[in-house]
Amino acid sequence: MLTATLAGVAYPEFAAPLQPLLPVLVAGLIFTAFYGLNFGDVSARSVSVPLIVSLVCLYLIVPIALYPVAALVLSGEILLGVLVVLSAPLAAGSSIIWTRLSGGNTLLATVIVLVSMLLAPLVMPAIITLFADSAVEISVSELFVELAAIILAAGVLAFLVPNGAVSDGQLDGFSVATMGALIYAGVGGSPVSFDAFQFAFVGGIAVAALCLSAAVSYVLHVRGMRSDDCLTVLFSSSMKNMSVSVMVGAVFGGGAIIASITAFHVAQQVVSSSLVRRLESATPAQSSETVTAGLLGD
Repeated sequence: MLTATLAGVAYPEFAAPLQPLLPVLVAGLIFTAFYGLNFGDVSARSVSVPLIVSLVCLYLIVPIALYPVAALVLSGEILLGVLVVLSAPLAAGSSIIWTRLSGGNTLLATVIVLVSMLLAPLVMPAIITLFADSAVEISVSELFVELAAIILAAGVLAFLVPNGAVSDGQLDGFSVATMGALIYAGVGGSPVSFDAFQFAFVGGIAVAALCLSAAVSYVLHVRGMRSDDCLTVLFSSSMKNMSVSVMVGAVFGGGAIIASITAFHVAQQVVSSSLVRRLESATPAQSSETVTAGLLGD
């Protein structure tokens, strides 16, 4: 991510040919989340409290609580980048990966990803329209159609490709390369004026989003929810989708918008990896309930 960002700043001349391919690249990344999903394993338990709570936190609590805070300090394209990423759906890859590594419910995380993607064409334009400055021009209908078409294409592709035809390693390699291309194209699309303090504040907003998720997860744990579902909510209620954010940010001009989105994503990944390492370092004698209580209670 950082390499692609620096390359976009230093060598922007190759970004223009990639701009028309952004929707295709995003569809490919969403495909990696949908691929292999077995709806036969989804029970009524999956469409329950963890799902609803995660979506409410992802699309309602996080943007409403954090965007006004960001607006107190940030401005211009950096603030617009924060708005775009706060309105985005759930991160398809990282939320599932961190859920699996922490001992959470991977199937539930996958279902939340799917539902958040299906809601994105409606919810994302609505949130941006609600908070965006009047100077920002946005066509809600065009954004809705573009997001819906991309998600539909990814779903159809995931349905058509036979299970097992693509390995996990191939999916991971494709995801990394595609994400790099998205970031490079977005950053290289327009000049970036670097402000270390503002980008650091963006990282703080990203960490605050995870803190909100941790608070919600802790409340669910106290109320008796299963530890694996609580961990799923932790990583599925504020981890924002970078590929969709970059695509929408590029529509508004790229540059500092994409750099802001990248800073947000990097901060979330670093903190999430630290949380997972905290779980992995727990002694075998500790029960999963004890570990979860210790993690969510911090």
